[in-house]
Amino acid sequence: MEVKDYSDELNEIKIINYKHLIDERGSFSKIFFQDNEKLLNEINEVYFSDSKQNVVRGVHLQKPPYELTKIVTCIRGEIIDFFIDLRFESKTYGKFGSLKLNETDNLSILIPPGFGHGFSVLSENAKVLYMQNGIYKNNHELGIDPLSIDFDWKVKIPIVSERDSNLPDFKKNKVGV
Repeated sequence: MEVKDYSDELNEIKIINYKHLIDERGSFSKIFFQDNEKLLNEINEVYFSDSKQNVVRGVHLQKPPYELTKIVTCIRGEIIDFFIDLRFESKTYGKFGSLKLNETDNLSILIPPGFGHGFSVLSENAKVLYMQNGIYKNNHELGIDPLSIDFDWKVKIPIVSERDSNLPDFKKNKVGV
């Protein structure tokens, strides 16, 4: 496994290149092991989403004291994974980035506490695996309308849940932790 910073500016975001083996039987991937404890010291919940093309999910995070660290892996299809710094006290508040993830690139991304997270689906469908520390608490979740950010989600006609489209507009509201 190799771990590197996303960029100098957003160096808390980590890109994980995991082990992926292919032979005549198919493939086998090792996306988390004990050395990852430096990144995510405990896994409390694992989620799996299945989304169709043009879906935009997110942008969400949890407020203290229930903040979460997530490792996100696309195990089928292709997505654009999106993250934004929503920590009011951070010098990079409002800065965002993205990384294309797919079933063959052997990459995962670590999203630390204080960063909003979402993704868009580029392929016909995509299956995404999330591992996170902490427990989801819906009354401590916050988010922003994903279409209110000046970001190209690379989808023709975005499909956004009613819940996500009713989240605050990032250009009009100061949202964060």
